[in-house]
Amino acid sequence: MLKTYWKDAGENWQNWHWQLKNQIRTPEQLAEILLLPEETLAEIRKVHARYPLQITPYYLSLAQSASLDDPILRQCLPDSDELCEDAGKPDALDEERCSPVPRLVHRYPDRALYITGNYCAVHCRHCMRKRHWEMDMGAPSSDEIKAAANYLEHHPAVREVLISGGDPLLLPEDKLSEIIQAFSAVPSIEMLRFGSRVPVALPQRITPEFCNLLASGKPAWLAAHFNHAQELTQEAALAAENLLRAGIPVVNQTVLLKGVNDSVEALRALFTGLLRLKIKPYYLFHGDPIQGTMHFRTGVNKGLELLDALRGNISGLALPSYAFDLPGGAGKIRLEPNITLGQDNAGNAIYRSYQGLEIPYE
Repeated sequence: MLKTYWKDAGENWQNWHWQLKNQIRTPEQLAEILLLPEETLAEIRKVHARYPLQITPYYLSLAQSASLDDPILRQCLPDSDELCEDAGKPDALDEERCSPVPRLVHRYPDRALYITGNYCAVHCRHCMRKRHWEMDMGAPSSDEIKAAANYLEHHPAVREVLISGGDPLLLPEDKLSEIIQAFSAVPSIEMLRFGSRVPVALPQRITPEFCNLLASGKPAWLAAHFNHAQELTQEAALAAENLLRAGIPVVNQTVLLKGVNDSVEALRALFTGLLRLKIKPYYLFHGDPIQGTMHFRTGVNKGLELLDALRGNISGLALPSYAFDLPGGAGKIRLEPNITLGQDNAGNAIYRSYQGLEIPYE
């Protein structure tokens, strides 16, 4: 609906350079596009001063209305609830403590995370690394990349590196290539996994040539971050197709967000829609307790209720694992709805089927 604002963009609309050049970066730009009332604009200005807004025209155009409750706008428009500092922590997962060398986070025995910077196509208001927004991180230097590669060489148990950010797919191509080649040269590294919101917020960037770059090192996977079915566009489908043609499997990590996707209908449409794009729903994350994002959290039980309602009613391929991260860098916990109901007189376990039937299993 909002795409009419950029009706003169023409062929530039599909140009990712144009999309980045024309990012919405000020409350005044936003007010002009959405025709926001002055009181709403005043609230947005306050939040923007602490947590800046940044949105590609493409992503903003996915909103189906100018209502602040639209699931797209809710993910990218500043909200006064972000300024509540009484709950959550800037680094609730203790990434800084688990970082043995700059930008590298090593928490699990066989995999590590590399943070490439803090630049993104869109500032997602639920971002788990919101603490980085005020920093000028820039791209990693050659020395920083070498230090991370050296650490990995001395820790051969690490077989996978998750390359994240910010968004690693927005790095200059020569810098991204340098990272890919440095980590791929470590003998014990078996695969690289890119964590990116670009397929959602800037799918025009995912060209066949760019996909070949991503696939130029060790076997590559891409973890996308679709949160709502409105994000499953023709452009996103083409991006997924280009990645798959380059031999890069695509999985998706959704965050359960209050007012965005916290309903059976929203999740069903998202998960089944992802399968149509040949993207495997991988995780449904309960929101991390990050300062400035707490208003998006639903409570763990809500997620279990939603997963239980979907169980058996959509394909198992469409069901992700429901999980949350333990505080203090203690790792992920996967949760399942409770479907055990005790035992019958013969000592058989009784389970609750997806239809609600109580079925003994010998």
